[in-house]
Amino acid sequence: MRKISFLFVCLLGISFLSSSSLSAQIRRAQAIQRVSPAQQGDPEDDSDAVFYRSLPPMRMDIPQGEDGHDHSEEPRLNIRLSKARPAQRMPQRSTLWNSNAFQTGNAQVVSEANLRTTYRTYSGNNYCAVPIVEPELEAVYASAKAHMPLYVPYRHSKVTVWQGFYYNWDKKHGAIDYGKSSVANGEDPTFGVYSIADGKVIDVKWSNGGGNVVTIEHTAPNGFKYRSTYLHLRNGFTHDINKAKQSPSSKYKKFAYKPNPSTLCWGKESQKIKVSVGQTVKAGQMIAWTGNTGSGGIGIILDDNGNFKNPTTSFNVHIHFELRIKDNNGNWVKVDPYGVYNKKSGIDCYDLDSETPYARLFAPFYPSFHNVPLQYVNQYWGYYTGMGMALQTISIDRNSGGKLMASGSFQWGLPNSWYARFYMSATSYQNYFNQYNSQGFHPRQIQVSKDSQGNPRFSVIWAKNKAGEAYASFHNRDDNNFGSLWNNYVKTKKWKLGEHVTYTMGGKRYHAGVFTNKNNGFYAYYGMSSGAFNDKFKELYSKWQLISMHVNGSTVGGLWMPKSDNYAAYYGLTPSAYQSKFNQFSAQGMRLYKLQSYNNSTRFAAIWVK
Repeated sequence: MRKISFLFVCLLGISFLSSSSLSAQIRRAQAIQRVSPAQQGDPEDDSDAVFYRSLPPMRMDIPQGEDGHDHSEEPRLNIRLSKARPAQRMPQRSTLWNSNAFQTGNAQVVSEANLRTTYRTYSGNNYCAVPIVEPELEAVYASAKAHMPLYVPYRHSKVTVWQGFYYNWDKKHGAIDYGKSSVANGEDPTFGVYSIADGKVIDVKWSNGGGNVVTIEHTAPNGFKYRSTYLHLRNGFTHDINKAKQSPSSKYKKFAYKPNPSTLCWGKESQKIKVSVGQTVKAGQMIAWTGNTGSGGIGIILDDNGNFKNPTTSFNVHIHFELRIKDNNGNWVKVDPYGVYNKKSGIDCYDLDSETPYARLFAPFYPSFHNVPLQYVNQYWGYYTGMGMALQTISIDRNSGGKLMASGSFQWGLPNSWYARFYMSATSYQNYFNQYNSQGFHPRQIQVSKDSQGNPRFSVIWAKNKAGEAYASFHNRDDNNFGSLWNNYVKTKKWKLGEHVTYTMGGKRYHAGVFTNKNNGFYAYYGMSSGAFNDKFKELYSKWQLISMHVNGSTVGGLWMPKSDNYAAYYGLTPSAYQSKFNQFSAQGMRLYKLQSYNNSTRFAAIWVK
């Protein structure tokens, strides 16, 4: 790559150490008290992969019939609604998937494995189901996009979609129903309900049709607002029975007076709504338990005498979830968070692999993520970038089955001019380097993995060059060649290393990184045993901050700059241990700075900064 010279600045320290064995133990930068953030919710959670796993197929019959929800308090739309019908063939257009605004940005993504093309052509027949759209609402549905991360309101691995935005019999539902895919005899059919985003609780009430209802208003950083509503919740055994005994629905009232009520149906006394009006909630905070309250909750499975029409294990326990945005007239309009606008039409329409006619509002994965299939990062690239977030760090590694897995972090507050390219060959990396270098960009973070033939694959984030700074980037340099570069840039020109990683090909060590002329002192080490690295870390910790760390086989290395604030660094973390540390440091107000996945995505090295 091009060698750039500029200013001379003094060097404070440098050393190299040879390698030996790398300990599998976790090494940490500092001890920070473990804190469980609100996002961890209730212990009933059992699915870390809820955002990108396939929805489980239904293994039981779900009730069919009118829902009976009571929405009499909702404002009436000032538009004429025609009979719902399949949408007309949509005009063919090319757009960046899920993000029109992203087309004009500098951020880009590519996978040389051609897992997914980022651009889509909408032609009316290339998605899973043609939407059912009232013409008057087409503009509202088309305008719906994610201005902030929104998450599905459940975590239980058995939960699936019972009904889509339209019921299976084509009547408009305006919501998504979620319930367990199967319920065994004696199993409580309930599961936890969680806030889809940060927000403020604006309503907690009893509705004759919807039972216990919670509504939360969510405000994005740009001021855009959403409202999420959760119906049929449980609020304590005694409370819910007493409310049902006052219901205007005859069969619901009769059912409430039946002797020996089952807690599997009515819930436990302890299963109460956990939030109140005016309360601020965090994304992923548990707000309630699902139930069947209200005549629209359990009424479908009751006959006129308040008896079950058929034996049941689920008792129609589910959550009826609604999401609203404002139209141009200021009315709150229900929108489909999946962008499907159809009946269920087979569960695949709600899986991440599906192409939908409108934008997906639910997050396909967390903004900070690990071991997510790379295809989803590519397919939904516009989800986070479209709301103004940028990629802080990225790492691509193959799992034991050879599938490319991505780990990284999209964050607010980063510069909006940047590039990212994933899993590039050395030749492609050089070509993109030349292209972006000519535009005034330099590699900010570099991560190297290997393809199935053992060749290096580069994942790189570029940043805009700063005024007065010069950069020299390099890759595929062996020890001797790197030594020559070191002598030229560090010893002679007094530049520093701004980024550095090592990797092995054919039993030989290679280097990739960036020199920069702005040198206020640094330390750089590579090829160290775990013991030597840990000793060096302890030696430098009081005055120096680790800003880059890389594991290469049985060795570890890092870059230190003058310390500016608290930080934490670990390597050798298992996926579960990494998630635990992420939760811990996030609760302390720290953000993920750099991440490396390695050993077939079974180990992680990470740095958090204040």
